Amino acid sequence: MSWDVNKLAVREYDYIKGSTVSAPERKSGVRKQNKKYKQIQRRKKINNRNTLLRNRRKNDRKYILTMIVIIFGMGFVTICGDDKVYDMQTKISNLSTQINQTQEENEALKVKLLKFSALNNIQEKAGTKLSMFIPNKEETVRIDFSQNYFENLKSNNSDNSTKKINLFSKFINLIKQL
Repeated sequence: MSWDVNKLAVREYDYIKGSTVSAPERKSGVRKQNKKYKQIQRRKKINNRNTLLRNRRKNDRKYILTMIVIIFGMGFVTICGDDKVYDMQTKISNLSTQINQTQEENEALKVKLLKFSALNNIQEKAGTKLSMFIPNKEETVRIDFSQNYFENLKSNNSDNSTKKINLFSKFINLIKQL
């Protein structure tokens, strides 16, 4: 087996060429970290923690803002609904007062109607103001309505209506011909 000096130096010794008589220093398996490397690692950890904290804070802010928007939205919807209910209640109270007023007016009119519709009151007013009196049997006239006394009036009305219909139908026929 032949040993290549260059390969050996790369693996285990600090020198590439040289005498094998002197005792070369071997590299230790554990390498000591530089202070700069440690500082860089600490800075990375701190930066990672800071970015994580910033991201968490941003997410927390977003969450809080969305919850605030949702709460204000629901509050607005609730207030709008309460406003509609309040409007309906005021309309109902106005209608109930109007109903009570009209009922009172109706009762007052019924009292007046009963007062004026009394038979004695009617007879008094008819006699005093209108000089009317109750006729006797001799003064009354009886008319028999079993016969048709108004035949001429009915036929005249029907003739007028047929003339109107005829004029209207003529007008429609003229429009259709155009």
